[in-house]
Amino acid sequence: MIPPNHAYIVCSTQRSGSTYLCDLLASTGVTGRPLEYFEARTETGSPPHPGYFLAGLPRTGAGIRDDQRSTDPPDYSDLSSVDGWEAHLERTFELGTTDNGVFATKLMWNQLPDLEQHAAAVPDFAGLPRSELLAELFGHPSYVWMRRLDKVRQAISMWRALQTRTWRLENPTAGDENPQLSYSFDGIEHLRRRLSADDDAWGRFFERAAIEPLELYYETDVKPDPEGAVARVLAHIGIDLPRDWKPEARMVRQSDGLNEEWHSAYHRDATARPRV
Repeated sequence: MIPPNHAYIVCSTQRSGSTYLCDLLASTGVTGRPLEYFEARTETGSPPHPGYFLAGLPRTGAGIRDDQRSTDPPDYSDLSSVDGWEAHLERTFELGTTDNGVFATKLMWNQLPDLEQHAAAVPDFAGLPRSELLAELFGHPSYVWMRRLDKVRQAISMWRALQTRTWRLENPTAGDENPQLSYSFDGIEHLRRRLSADDDAWGRFFERAAIEPLELYYETDVKPDPEGAVARVLAHIGIDLPRDWKPEARMVRQSDGLNEEWHSAYHRDATARPRV
């Protein structure tokens, strides 16, 4: 198995704006196709159930963990359709590489332990420390660290997505078209802490491995200047931006009046609670 000779990883956390960035990058046609190829859990071969993200949170009444339906995997991360993880890796390199030989993937912090467990079954990768494993898998990739400054809004977005099971409005999940959505300060705060901890973990990983990623923030880089953000990524990985490329219309916005209501309610409740 030959690793890519020109690769980068978009490192992020859920609901950070990374999907928008990755869509922009893929649309250039020269920066690989960064998707979550490694989201499958070791136990199931599928993406995590929404309840996975609520581990340690007492019941809130939202019913997220009561819905036992499994999470349907997209074709690119479905392990049931390939014969082993090595075959998945070969498929991933094929799907994630553009004609100029650039490979890209998106990786969330919570996906790393499962990636390590899958890779451990391949003799060439067994026992490698995390940074060395990624270097061997992807041919010493470059790194792009995508974050969101407003962790409360990020957590609200995720709390909503866990209930609707809809991660993108243009690709809705089959099921209840109008689910009853439930606000929970505890649920949102749990996710805020979790997402913050995952970002902190990425920071420690980069520091310990002496990696200098390109750092982007949704609010200050990608949202106000998508073309500039893409240009910075291409400069970071050493690829020329096509002269005729312009950002396409952005993905459908999921935030609405309900998100704003929950944002106000969260800050109201946070103020009313005693400081620990």
